[in-house]
Amino acid sequence: MRQSCKFGLPQLNLLTKPTHNVEQETTFYEELQGESGLDLRDRRGKKHDLVFVLLGVMVGLLRNRDGNLSSIHRCMVNTHWRLCELLGVKIARVVSRAQLPRILASVNRELFEELLFKFTKIELGEQELQWFAGDGKELRGSIAKGSKRGEVSVQLVRHEDGGVVGQAFYNGTKESEKPCLQQLVETTGVKSQKITADALHLHPCMTEMVEQAGGVFVIGLKDNQKELLQDMIDHTKVFAPRTEHQTVDKGHGRLEIRHYACFEVRGEYFESRWAHSGFSSLIAVKRTRTLLKNKDSSEEMSYYLSNGKSENALEYFGAVRNHWSIEVNNHYRDVSLKEDQFQTKKNLLQSLWPVLEPWSWNYYDDGTQAMSSLKWSDFRITLTSYSTL
Repeated sequence: MRQSCKFGLPQLNLLTKPTHNVEQETTFYEELQGESGLDLRDRRGKKHDLVFVLLGVMVGLLRNRDGNLSSIHRCMVNTHWRLCELLGVKIARVVSRAQLPRILASVNRELFEELLFKFTKIELGEQELQWFAGDGKELRGSIAKGSKRGEVSVQLVRHEDGGVVGQAFYNGTKESEKPCLQQLVETTGVKSQKITADALHLHPCMTEMVEQAGGVFVIGLKDNQKELLQDMIDHTKVFAPRTEHQTVDKGHGRLEIRHYACFEVRGEYFESRWAHSGFSSLIAVKRTRTLLKNKDSSEEMSYYLSNGKSENALEYFGAVRNHWSIEVNNHYRDVSLKEDQFQTKKNLLQSLWPVLEPWSWNYYDDGTQAMSSLKWSDFRITLTSYSTL
């Protein structure tokens, strides 16, 4: 059950120190104030402080006023005086509802996102590698009338706790998810970690990058690589698996049995374009689902290729299962944060919204997951609730 901060404004201690090393000991609020390139508005005629407006929007998200900009604005009005008191500033007027989207659309999104992840970044270990899942999500509110695609958010999410290590965007009508995720994997340093991805990303550019960086990949194999898929299916019919494992899950009115098998493919023939990918293991997963009410059942086979050694098959089985951590985050964004309900004609504002969200859903976490790397303490902002508004 996620907690909602309904009884007061989160108290902002802007002098709190971070939990990770940074080059300069400044607060997130001070860092925003010191970035002149953050505000893209013309200097003439400015009436509202951009940083203060951004903090007001953040507080609105933390108080579960999401999915609707008018709701966010009402929260900003109700908490204006308290935020001024906490920050020690005197701002007489609250930004109007009509002006709010215009100001948010004037934020330098790339710079703001860089600052957010600087103060909330996940430390990547060199000795013990971590698992990350990469995938994209369409921002449905950005789809223009008559169009089928809009802006797409691509994220790298840590399997362990759903923490977001990096995020990027592309236009679905003009660009592709593949180069976007490849660039994100390289710039965040995840290429030297362990990564899971859908079959769309089974491409030499991705596999070679991870292999040469010393990382491990487990990537789906489907009909987009027909010949390779058929070769691997034939391999499972001829050779015995090195490791097998089975799990049984019962819940939500169904029984699901997953049978995992890992095959050694090191030394097998692959096309020349895969020469530097280091394929070593083939993972086959058979999922059998049975509805308990009417006993209807269905089967599904999935295949994955990895450069990891088959001796670590059990770890790869877990990685395949945990890849859905990124789908869980997408569910939070759709249901809890109502991301798909947020519609605007301003493309920049639509892409700014998911930049604000990764830390906000972590605050509502019920505490069962170790989400501290993305909570406000890493912004040097400590959250406690007032008992009254």
